[in-house]
Amino acid sequence: MFLSRDDIIRVLGTLIEDLRSDFIETQRDEYIMLRREIYNNYYKVSPFSINNAPQTIAFVDGGFKPYQLDVSIIIPLQIGAYIRVNDDRRLKTVKEVLDIPVTDNLLLYSSRRRRGSKYVFKIRIKSFQKTGLLFDKDNPDDEVSNKINTFLLEFSGLSESRSPKFFVKLTKYIEGLLELAYTIKLLMKTEEESLLDQPLSYAVLDGTLIKWFSIKTQKKLKGIDGLDILSAILNTEPEKIKKYLYRVVGLAKTTKFTNIIRGQILFLSKTSSMKHSRGAYTMVNTEALNAICDKLNNFLDKYPATDFVLETLHLLNRIVYNLHNIYVARFPITTDYNNIFMIDIHLDKPIIWMNKKNKVEVNISQARNVNPYLSYIVNTLYYHRTSVPGEPPYGYMEVDGLVRLSESIRSLFENTLISVLRRYDDLTSRILIQVFSPTTRMRYGYR
Repeated sequence: MFLSRDDIIRVLGTLIEDLRSDFIETQRDEYIMLRREIYNNYYKVSPFSINNAPQTIAFVDGGFKPYQLDVSIIIPLQIGAYIRVNDDRRLKTVKEVLDIPVTDNLLLYSSRRRRGSKYVFKIRIKSFQKTGLLFDKDNPDDEVSNKINTFLLEFSGLSESRSPKFFVKLTKYIEGLLELAYTIKLLMKTEEESLLDQPLSYAVLDGTLIKWFSIKTQKKLKGIDGLDILSAILNTEPEKIKKYLYRVVGLAKTTKFTNIIRGQILFLSKTSSMKHSRGAYTMVNTEALNAICDKLNNFLDKYPATDFVLETLHLLNRIVYNLHNIYVARFPITTDYNNIFMIDIHLDKPIIWMNKKNKVEVNISQARNVNPYLSYIVNTLYYHRTSVPGEPPYGYMEVDGLVRLSESIRSLFENTLISVLRRYDDLTSRILIQVFSPTTRMRYGYR
């Protein structure tokens, strides 16, 4: 069958009209209108003001490639950082600063086994190097794996029906915590050894700080949360980790479609006088907090909308480590009024939340503390930029190239894995060879 360009344009034109009208219609929904109003009133928009002295900042990212079977997942993982030193536009690697390998090269393995009608989860973290930032002779990878597996035994009570999906998410969660642990260790190490003329002010992690685990899920852990797993990875007490968490910033270049729309509407409605600035960012509109609180509580009195209001509050800030009372607050930012980024910061208490009686409360004092810190972060972070769409801060995109697993590395990993499996020369190994062989990724009959 041959499709002409005119046929494609005609059909897509019709569907695009449906998409546009459906989107416009949803924006008129009373619930959606309330959420948009809360979002727009909660944030105060300010133009960039690059008047802070440049700071020493680290940019951290991880590159990975998951290989997923029904009962196990293998993820080769490469985590690294660039350090943007003061006013020097040259980016330094951790090898230049700490004299350790440029990246930590790890293998994350997870598996699930049936125990009666339930599943038991197990992970193993292995380092390809004898020494790195996260693991060395003083903090061996096997020891860390055993500590985490002790925690994961708590998950054995989960229902069988949820286990396969949960298994994948759990593995991704551990992978995300490894990146966060690397970020914290970098802050700790550079501070302890004083190898920089100017200490690291903060570190920027590529992605959101709001991790996958919901609080409802974390409560199943019976006495631990994600911060305890971070503590196991870092071999450091949770209370010590906390003070470094507040110096970790998340910067996400990809976010949900609805967040992009909300950010676009927010900036377009409030930045008419800022068009000549090099971008705008958001802080908390402290003057509107009480009115927002009253508006949401009145809505709750009128409608059975507890879940909806809670989801709305989670757009603004939410708890991420429930037992250690660590929250994350989110703030949209734009440098060109087209591309929307999200900045995340950790907090020791929320700005706006729902109490146990399902009533919304606010902490204006916390918001007033957050605003100057956020302004400091934004205006030092964007002191230098990269000339690509969206103008991200210099160092943010560059570290992606440092840690990305190239095709040659992937090929080397797969070929070596198959080579090791061949040594066993049994049925199980032959099956696994077929699973991991690149040829099985082609459809039969196609080359």
